[in-house]
Amino acid sequence: MPLNVATKDDIKAAVEELKRWAEEKFATKEDLKQYVTKQDLETAVEQLKKWAEEKFATKEDLKQFATKEDLKQFATKEDIKRLEDKMATKEDLKRIEDKMATKEQFEALAISVEESGRDMVQYLLEQRGYRCTAERLRLDADYEFDIYCSAGALTAVGEAKVRAGRRDVERTFERAQELLRRQPGKISGRLVPVFYTLVAEPSAVQKAKELGVWLIESRREVVALEEVLGRT
Repeated sequence: MPLNVATKDDIKAAVEELKRWAEEKFATKEDLKQYVTKQDLETAVEQLKKWAEEKFATKEDLKQFATKEDLKQFATKEDIKRLEDKMATKEDLKRIEDKMATKEQFEALAISVEESGRDMVQYLLEQRGYRCTAERLRLDADYEFDIYCSAGALTAVGEAKVRAGRRDVERTFERAQELLRRQPGKISGRLVPVFYTLVAEPSAVQKAKELGVWLIESRREVVALEEVLGRT
């Protein structure tokens, strides 16, 4: 990174260079008079001072640094100003924090989705004449289902999530089949894998149709129960 601060040695070298240039350019004091006036010199000095002020840091700026080597680690004043312009302020961070959901809010949303899923599955089954109470099925510490509703002629078992993708549907189908193998007593009648979500991605809809998973998005059946039951 270029260093825009002159040291004492740098200034001394510049003065020597200026003297050499003057000696080569002008012969004597009398020669100088024919080239420049006092006003010209004063103007030149002012321009030189202005240039130096813009080019070099002030005495106060330099006090915060120890040596020329220390200065090399730091950006120029212009660099720092540009960085400050891009940095988020305290107010910016506060606005971001206000928009971010907390862990507690996420947990509350997850619980709400599970409860909505159980209520919706139970309601839709009752509308078709299947009586059951939807609940969570917990087999052990690592194995449970968000939705379990055994209605005699069929048993709906599955998951509830805010958003459903292809892999979510696949996993629900696989776990439902595993439950049938491991604990067939939990399944009465026809096994119906079910997935309840607030947002079903296109890949989830496609996979649900392929596997025969009852897919419910909020208050509508994306893949209807009859479509699942109609599969051989």
